Parts: sequence; C-alpha cells; structure tokens
Amino acid sequence: MPGVELALAVIATADLCCKYGKILVEQCATFRGAANEIDERVLCVDILWKRTIMQLDFLRRVCATLDEEHQDIQNRILQVLVSKLQAANFQLDRIIRKKNGKDAGNTNLVELKRFKYVLIKECLDHAIKDLEEWQKKFDPSWFLIMKVASPVIDQELDKDKTEVASMSTAKGLRDSLKDEPQIKTSIFLPNDGLISASRRRIPFSTAHTIEKTNSIKWFILDSIPCDPEVNPSILTKYVRDMARKLSHADPFTFSLLNCRGVIKVLDSAKKRVTSFDFVFRVPEGMENPRSLRNILISADGSVSLSDRFKLAQQLATSVSYVHTYGFVHKGIRPETLLIFQTQKSLLGASFLLGFEKFRLVDGRTIRCGDCIWEKDLYRHPHRQGLNPEEDYIMQHDIYSLGVCLLEIGLWESFVLYHDDDGDPSPSTVLSILNDAENDKINKAYLVKHALVDLAKQRLPSRMGDKYTDIVVACLTCLDESNTDFGHINEMEDADGVLIGVRFIEKILLQLDRISI
Repeated sequence: MPGVELALAVIATADLCCKYGKILVEQCATFRGAANEIDERVLCVDILWKRTIMQLDFLRRVCATLDEEHQDIQNRILQVLVSKLQAANFQLDRIIRKKNGKDAGNTNLVELKRFKYVLIKECLDHAIKDLEEWQKKFDPSWFLIMKVASPVIDQELDKDKTEVASMSTAKGLRDSLKDEPQIKTSIFLPNDGLISASRRRIPFSTAHTIEKTNSIKWFILDSIPCDPEVNPSILTKYVRDMARKLSHADPFTFSLLNCRGVIKVLDSAKKRVTSFDFVFRVPEGMENPRSLRNILISADGSVSLSDRFKLAQQLATSVSYVHTYGFVHKGIRPETLLIFQTQKSLLGASFLLGFEKFRLVDGRTIRCGDCIWEKDLYRHPHRQGLNPEEDYIMQHDIYSLGVCLLEIGLWESFVLYHDDDGDPSPSTVLSILNDAENDKINKAYLVKHALVDLAKQRLPSRMGDKYTDIVVACLTCLDESNTDFGHINEMEDADGVLIGVRFIEKILLQLDRISI
C-alpha cells in the first residue's frame, strides 16, 4: 500500500477508534451513580480514554510525515484497539438492554440487583484491563514519532495546550532530542550533595541505594566511571544529554527510572572528574530493589510464568526507549536490570540501569573493550575482547537482550557466585566457556552458537515456541540469514526510526502476543 494510501488508512482506523471510544465512554456514563466501586471504574475509563484520544488526535495530524513501515505498524496496533472497543461496547450494550428490558421504567441504577452489579464490575474491569494493555502496546511506536525530523511534529506539539501526561512526556522527549533544548534543565547537582547520605550496595548490581539523613526519601545511585580513553568533555556532553533525557522519563511507561540529576565525583586533589553519579528517583510503591542476577542466582520454581513474561516485556520495553532516546546502552546484562518489589508481586517492576558504556548512536565510538568473560557473554562476538571488530550499533544491544531473555526463560543464571565478593564461574549449561580455545574470536562464535542451540532445545518446553523464536531472533539479529532485522545498511535511516519500528514489530509486539 503506497505511503499516501497508508496514511489515509491510519486516519480512517483512528477515526473508528474515536467513534467506538466515544460510545464506550457514553455507555459507561449510564452506570455512574450505581455505587462507589462502579463510579471509580467509570472514572478510570474516562482517564484512560482521555489519554488515548489525545494521542490518536496527534497521530492523525502527523501520520503523513512517517515512513511506510512506521505507518503500517501504527495502523495494525490501532486495528487491535478497534476490536477491543467493539467487544467492550457489545458487552456493555447487552447489560444496558437487559436492564431496560427487565426493569422498564426503573432508571434508578442504585437498585440494581446483585448479579447485575457484579456483571457491570466485571465488564468494566475487563474494559480497563484491555485499554491498559493496549496502551502499553501502542506507546513505544507512538513515542517513536518524536524522533522523526519533521517540522510538522514540532508545529503540532506546539498547538497542544493540554496537560495530559503522555503529551507532556512527548514534548519533553522531543525537546531533549534537540541539539539545543528549549527547556533548560539543571542536571548537575552539588558535589557535596550526598556526602552525609547513607549508601547501600545492591548485591550483584551496578547500583546503590542512597538515603539522606532525616529524610524519608531514598534514591538509586548508578555510577559511570570516566574512561581515560574518552575525551572528558565528550563524556560530559553524553552524560548531560542522557541525564536530561531521563529527567523526562515516565518510569512505568518507559521502564527507565526518572533521573533527578548527576554528581561529578572528583579525585582527592579535586582537579579531575573520576566518575559521574546518576541519581534516580524511586517510583512510589517500589521497595526492596534487587538485580536480576541476584534473583536468578537464588531462583526457584515458585515464580509464575506470568511474572517472567512481564519481566521480559519490561526489559524489552526499556531497550526500545533507550534507542528512542538516541543512545546505545552497551552493557545490558542481569547486573544492570533492577527489579523492585511491590505489594502485589516480588517482581513488581523492572528498570534498566548500568549506563557505564553508553553513547549517542551517531556519536564517536572507541573500539576499546576488556576480556571480562562474564561481560563478554552478553556481547555479540564482534564486540568482544580488548579491541572489538566493529563499531557499536543498536543490533548489538538486541543481541545482549537475547542472552538476558534466554536466562529469564530458563530461569537460571549463566554466571554463578559463591558469595557477593567471590569470583564468578560459568554455569554448567555453558561449559563451553571452560574449553581450551586459544582463538578468542572463534570461541566467541562458539559461545553464540551454544546460546542459540540452548534456546532452541530448552526454551520451547518452558516458555513456548513464540518466546523461543523471539530469543533466537535477538541472538541472530546480525546474521545474514536473519530476515527480521535485514541487512545493517537497510536499518540505517536519517532519524534512526526504522530499527526502532522493526524492534517494536519483531520483539515487543511478538512478546505481547504470547498468552498463558
């Protein structure tokens, strides 16, 4: 379908969403006043739909500026919303018709019979759940619009005067992607700001918790050491840009913590910056942060499949938004994923940290690495060792994601520790790491092949064929035979949007389609 026709199709589908969404809100309004629990649910539908309608309206105005693949994925996701809205309206309409037929003349909904009251609650709960799940599916491709270099998007954002959270977040994201943001955000915090704060290392993690004296607030601190091979002014610019972007992050949408600021850590002579301490806000209701590594080391069979799938989705979401922000992470592994406990679950919400090697996608890269096997395990063979073969690209992050998804699927750690400070050793499933292979490059490819074989052999019985296909697609994303991500040159576009669209299509949406 040509671009113009596809844009018209997106607009037409969005119009259908608006039509059925309006019907849903109107039908829900007929139950208002029935009971407090019903009113709360009706209000929740109103809030969810207000956010959605603002995003749909914006999409209709700018969809012609998107490339065809981006338009296509938007249209397909909108079609899902149409079906969900139709289903919700059908169920609510049945309840309303029953009420009007059986209780003709009686419009006092407070007197609804018990069975009808329960039916309304269940119907509204299902509609709310569908809208929330669809929103998570839609947001990555919608926020990706902010990367498109078109003045139309800036013009339409300027027209919006609402205070809907998603639109405010989009404006902040769009502004932070500019070379000279209009919103001046103070990023660097006083050097002595945390001297009196108590710190606690999070085991098997790159992060610490920090708590100021006489304060109920606590934060997460993640440190980025200054690489002597990198020009300090360049690293400072990267740090400022990343912190500025993360200061606009919505944690529960992006699966990235919101950044409060950065502290420059100086040497004893206070002449040279030795590291940058990122200070992150802790979302309300979050407690007891643990690294994925810590959880995997002590993993047992009591964790539900639902929680593991949710964890995989959140990790993939965070990778998607790191790329939307225009960065590559370069260090995705279980030590850099922080998981918080909530009242509902031990695996309540996860957030990607560990930006110690990050850089701008189009920024200068130095082919300088290390020979730390437990880090190389999560790096593509082209990016291992002291002098990696290739410059770092987004697909290398996708490979690292694949290794982590494999561990989540098997629910066991590939790296073992006898204690917090002990030397790591490979798990038995990766015995190949102990083989006496002198050629480092050859060994790196042997490990990659072993991971792919492990996924194909053991994941289907534990996580299903769809999950297995996703993991294999990540691990082979740079193989010539992989058609999901195409040739590297095919993924290069002026805005860096195409690889993001393909990631959403081949990874995020595929994870979302898995039902248990």
